[in-house]
Amino acid sequence: MGEWLLIAFTMIVQSSIGLVLMSALYTHFFYHKTEVGQETEAVPVRRILVISSILAGIGLLSFLDIIGYPSSSYQLLQLHDLMQEWVNTETTFSAAYFITLSLYTLFVLITKQSHAYIMAGISIIGLADIHYMVNIYSNSNLIIWTNINTYFLFYGAVFTLGPALALSLIGQPGRKFIREKIPTKLIMTALIIVFISVTTRLIEQPAYMGWLVEAVTEGQIENIIFPHQPEINLRSAFGFRMITWCLYIIAMTIWTYTLWRGRNKTLVRIGCPILSGTIIMLIAEIINQYIFFVMCDV
Repeated sequence: MGEWLLIAFTMIVQSSIGLVLMSALYTHFFYHKTEVGQETEAVPVRRILVISSILAGIGLLSFLDIIGYPSSSYQLLQLHDLMQEWVNTETTFSAAYFITLSLYTLFVLITKQSHAYIMAGISIIGLADIHYMVNIYSNSNLIIWTNINTYFLFYGAVFTLGPALALSLIGQPGRKFIREKIPTKLIMTALIIVFISVTTRLIEQPAYMGWLVEAVTEGQIENIIFPHQPEINLRSAFGFRMITWCLYIIAMTIWTYTLWRGRNKTLVRIGCPILSGTIIMLIAEIINQYIFFVMCDV
């Protein structure tokens, strides 16, 4: 269960940061003031900021729970001799991200005005939090975490989960949700961001797997911990990775089909295709995170 707590904490934080980034993008490129008395287009941004703040709070509490109860999944981190200063720094940035995001969300709810550059600044704090989160693992003694692949995994998830969730949260909640329309260009932007994120990780994977196989085969690196039964784990991880790439392709294909259907429209209904693509993308990320943490079973 320890691995699942780490997976949940990591994905919650990544989703929150990705949503704030997409909110900044939406505000800058797609937000236009409406006439008095009409529903403002800032409503989706306010909704996403509230959800992002909740996710950030849950992520911070989860991390404090992990480091506060060594009998749980934090044993997994202690086992690999992680540097305490990285943990403290990550906690500081996580708290700073949550506080600034919560205060700004309160400001937006009161004033009903959103500012792209402020949200971008908050996102930078979140990305710095991800950086120190990655350092916690990359400075460990477990060999599968010490590669640059860890950076690709953590940052790639931010730019996959954020766009995927944002497309589904832009619409009106409730019964009108499926009939709500979102800008076609927003779907295209989300698709491009996800495509770059997935493609970058896919290009990096062969180099990582080659390095990992060589390192596990030689086993000559001192003070390095190897996974239990590394050959079996590597073969299992390869199969899971193939599943994740297939899921990514399916999700992006669904979104592309939605764009093709609405190619002559400025607004497209959210509908089941967008929601199903988001769900598939979320499943793919869960599997990706599971691969990362389950391989540390020593």
